[in-house]
Amino acid sequence: MTKLPMKAGLLAVVAALSACSCLKSPDLDVAPVAQGSKYGAGNYAGGAGAMPNSADVKSKFEQEFVAGGFDRVYFDYDSAAIRGDAEATLNKFSEFAKANGVKGVTLEGHADERGTREYNLALGDRRAVSMKKYLIGAGMEPAQLTTISYGKERPAVEGHDESAWAKNRRGVIVLQ
Repeated sequence: MTKLPMKAGLLAVVAALSACSCLKSPDLDVAPVAQGSKYGAGNYAGGAGAMPNSADVKSKFEQEFVAGGFDRVYFDYDSAAIRGDAEATLNKFSEFAKANGVKGVTLEGHADERGTREYNLALGDRRAVSMKKYLIGAGMEPAQLTTISYGKERPAVEGHDESAWAKNRRGVIVLQ
């Protein structure tokens, strides 16, 4: 009789451990987004870098970037590395920002639906900070840029397949 409860308990422990281990990334050791990030100084939306832009700059950004879908960059699965196609978009935005006196920019990090909420918030944070570091390297000032992670909470595309997930693994540039 005592072996049955012990086997059930052991089975529950094994199931719990195997469910957790498949979602972890070996390089992901990040505090929750609200407490900051080890990947960079986190000015989150509404923070020190949230300076409003003029209506003219916002309108021009809408026409040149948002209308063509150039306000976003995409990431590979479980990665925050800036891809080659994203470099072109970020370089173009950096040039636009310098030429038009852009003040405040929020960089949003997003993830697809796979993984836990906490995991995807941390991954979105890494993606936003990765974009921030790239833009600083391209000549933008850190004070212009804030980061925020939405994890999997704001999908761009509904769906449960690779084509939807690929569109949801993104970073979005938003003018204040």
